[in-house]
Amino acid sequence: MWRTLAALVLFVTPALAQERLTAYDALRVVGVHINREAVNHVISVTGVRGDPQPETWRVLIADQRGNGGVREIQVRNGQIASERPSSVVGSSEGATINTARLNLDSSGAFAVASHTADKSGTRFETDRARSRSGAGR
Repeated sequence: MWRTLAALVLFVTPALAQERLTAYDALRVVGVHINREAVNHVISVTGVRGDPQPETWRVLIADQRGNGGVREIQVRNGQIASERPSSVVGSSEGATINTARLNLDSSGAFAVASHTADKSGTRFETDRARSRSGAGR
């Protein structure tokens, strides 16, 4: 019985410990499943309640063909979970992220924040991750 339990733990643990997608991974999914050019029109990448990665990434894309000029794509488990016109109001003109200059490391940021909180005796929880174009937004 102990051998069966040990074998079960050995095979189940890696499946449970799979890491969630990073923002980069979510953008790759958009590039593969929507189209590669869509990645050049990203307005924002948002994730909520990550530990350190959120379960779902919300990617806003400038899309002149769409209603309101912005399309919202939700990425979950390496797949497009939903795709629809965005409820965001405003202009997407000049709002896209230059993905060539994009540098994200949410796991690294989480590790630094968690370490700092531990050293200072502060409780640390993640809430929101967001990448968008424009300074001071």
